[in-house]
Amino acid sequence: MMKYPYIDNYIGQWKDEDRNRLIINKVNDETATVSFFASSNNKPIFRPWYNNKPSLDMSAKYYPEEGSELVVDLWEADKGFSLYLSFEPEYSLDEFRCDSIVPALSRYEEDNYLDQYYSFFGRLRHYIKEDAALSNTH
Repeated sequence: MMKYPYIDNYIGQWKDEDRNRLIINKVNDETATVSFFASSNNKPIFRPWYNNKPSLDMSAKYYPEEGSELVVDLWEADKGFSLYLSFEPEYSLDEFRCDSIVPALSRYEEDNYLDQYYSFFGRLRHYIKEDAALSNTH
């Protein structure tokens, strides 16, 4: 059996039940790009905290020595506003137990003004691969 890099679990197009979408493309075994599309118009959001840059091709890093999460920079690197994506095989909270990505937002505690932007990313429900969504009528 061939072993592949863990980051490969994240690669693809994902959708949550509110129809928000993530597109994750691999750069190398520890780096990816992530694009986020809002359900309201299926377009990227514009990030007011980051000069209104669209949520396209955001830098993401997998740190195998720290855990299995893929950390997406929502701002400049090291600014601390990040989207954490956790791959969950056969996710128990998914009705069909699909492989899922569970999102969480993180920021530096002192950057509490960023709280107003959390809603840009929806209700932070788990995402399933779009092809799985079609086959399970999600």
